[in-house]
Amino acid sequence: MKKILFVNDEMTMGGVARILNTLLKNIDRTKYEVDLLVLHKRGELLPEVPEGIRVLGGTEFFDTIDLPLSQCRGKDLFHKLRLLFYMKTGLIKGKIAKERKKILQDHYDIEFSAKEGFCTIFTAYGDSDRKLNWVQVDYKQHNYSSHHMELVKEALKHIDQNIACSETVKASYAELFAAERITVIHNLIDEERIRAMSLAEETKPADPEKIDLVCVARFHPQKGLDRLIRAYAEVKDFCDLTVIGDGELHEEIHALAKEKGVEDLITWTGMMGNPYPLIRKADLFVLPSLYEGYPTITIESLVSDTPVLACEVAGVKEQLLQEETGWVIENSEEAFTEALKQLKGKKAVLQEYKKKLLDYHYPNPQIMKELYGEFEGTH
Repeated sequence: MKKILFVNDEMTMGGVARILNTLLKNIDRTKYEVDLLVLHKRGELLPEVPEGIRVLGGTEFFDTIDLPLSQCRGKDLFHKLRLLFYMKTGLIKGKIAKERKKILQDHYDIEFSAKEGFCTIFTAYGDSDRKLNWVQVDYKQHNYSSHHMELVKEALKHIDQNIACSETVKASYAELFAAERITVIHNLIDEERIRAMSLAEETKPADPEKIDLVCVARFHPQKGLDRLIRAYAEVKDFCDLTVIGDGELHEEIHALAKEKGVEDLITWTGMMGNPYPLIRKADLFVLPSLYEGYPTITIESLVSDTPVLACEVAGVKEQLLQEETGWVIENSEEAFTEALKQLKGKKAVLQEYKKKLLDYHYPNPQIMKELYGEFEGTH
């Protein structure tokens, strides 16, 4: 049996941690003994790590690995500045080797960096036999490693294979980091869990005359909620809108909705542990994001029997069959607004799309086959 180590910086609510837990759930435990190292051992999704997987934590040195410098105070500020010093000077390579000896007692056949960036560097300077790096971000849209480009490029020389979640992500990463060993494998989706959760009873009544739109997003500039609000103001007479989520732009988004006269028309749910019944009830899921890597929420919507209208971001053209499971439109506020306007009088059409999605299945078995090939170096 081979030993595999997954490395993540934290397990707070978000795409990477959720996708990682889904992968951990699907690994064949008769072939692989699995450990998970969470460098800063915290996060709402830690309890969801599948049973039987050993979860390790990092040393004090990694306590601020996932915290922005602007949020650090007192002891955390000292730790963050120390970490940045090691990164800037390149001394981090030797420091990682020392810290690994404190954390890891076993040797691993495979080590998988679950988040590109620092986890890539951590994995690169370890002694595991095969080293993999998961890339989930379109780096041409947002470069999280902009201050440490040379350090990451050097680390990638020690990575055996990079795994990008979409073709756009692959192209961006290859261009910016000169990464030659890179392939595309789509993210897994916990289809069974999502479908079961989507069937939970949802009591919110729907207006039979209006098109029911739903959006799930962090209130973050990336997610384009401002243009969703402005677009909704143009179609409020024939559409209802439910917004699921919250975040740092809470006040700004609500202020914009109030300015546009739609704050009281929108259903704001805040964060939800189970948004899928509301997605399933809706006629259409909308994705107004400015950029993504491979948005899992769009697949989760299809699993919940709801078609998707998405701005063209990385991954969506690989997810949606145009005019079969949804629509991919130009990534602009004008195109998004116009697409919503074109929905007028088409509630029955959307209901037909929902019926077709009853037979939808995501190709998890094929994705796992591709991942096993990368684990073994045979893909």
